[in-house]
Amino acid sequence: MTPGRIPDRTGPDPGPYPLSDRNTVPQTPTDLRIGVVLPGRESVVERNDYPRHLGELSRKIEQLGYDSIWAGESPLARSRMNPVLALTAAATTTERVQLGTAVLLPLRPPVHLAHELACLDRISGGRLIAGLGSGFSSPATQAEFAAYGIPFGERVGRMRETLEICRALWRAEGEPVSFDGKYYRLEDVALLPVPDQPAGPPLWMAHSGEKMLERTGRIYDGWMPTSTTAAGYAKGWQRVREAREAAGRPESDVTGAVYLSVAVDRTPEKAEETLKAYFGAYYRLDLPTMRTTQGIFGGTPEQVAEWVGGYIAAGARHIVLRLPTPDLHEPSYRAALDRTAEELLPLLRGLA
Repeated sequence: MTPGRIPDRTGPDPGPYPLSDRNTVPQTPTDLRIGVVLPGRESVVERNDYPRHLGELSRKIEQLGYDSIWAGESPLARSRMNPVLALTAAATTTERVQLGTAVLLPLRPPVHLAHELACLDRISGGRLIAGLGSGFSSPATQAEFAAYGIPFGERVGRMRETLEICRALWRAEGEPVSFDGKYYRLEDVALLPVPDQPAGPPLWMAHSGEKMLERTGRIYDGWMPTSTTAAGYAKGWQRVREAREAAGRPESDVTGAVYLSVAVDRTPEKAEETLKAYFGAYYRLDLPTMRTTQGIFGGTPEQVAEWVGGYIAAGARHIVLRLPTPDLHEPSYRAALDRTAEELLPLLRGLA
């Protein structure tokens, strides 16, 4: 490999960048961080000034004691605010919390993605985590990829090449980079600005396929699925750990995270009512169907803490919470933020 050039996809994988290259606060295996998802879809469905409040909501989230703020992506299938733009709003109104995508889909050209994430990392002062996934296989998601001109069957391969290119451009620090892959080709491309984090933002994978679990442990920086059970999470995380150990990487190089939807209320029955209303309005699907693909739970604070605690015991150290509400209106989201911070967060902190 010559300076400024990375190998084609038939060559050896360049592997991860050492954690020492990063300037983020280290996360040790005993740390526990708890984040919350911004109302990206809710603020679109409302069709009022809700999107203009995302920055102020982010400030509130930080003040309430959450550790991170997250935004998801689905421009067409489940339309919502652009996550990079939503997190840019969050970056300008916060100072401490980490900012993460949960998750980005492989819809962007590699150079475009590298530039967007580098800019956001600079604006946030190096607080970005790039969560990425390939998307659920559904007719709506397939149509979404088709609208972007991306063959659905190529999405995983394109994502792998895209991330390889992103890392190379970030680490090159403005020097030319070339790439010759199956899906993308670059010739002497130089990117500025570079991210605030020297190796670029950490790359966390949401995919739970066997090959991606191995690849996550070998070269990526975190695993963040939406596992339906703690037992299922434990099995996947064990595979990630085995791959990390086989690659000779230290434990701190790969973060175990999980994306969960929780509703806290006075009674489990009331929480279940909230979940049914929320997922019916959000996805137009019933709750049993949603629970086949996502980790979802409702109950009293103690019951929710016990359920989330199963994932913590299985190895999760960064908990990303989506907060279902009885409706998709802003006051309901604000109330859920307050209640979760007051009643659930102290219980979860006690499990660390």
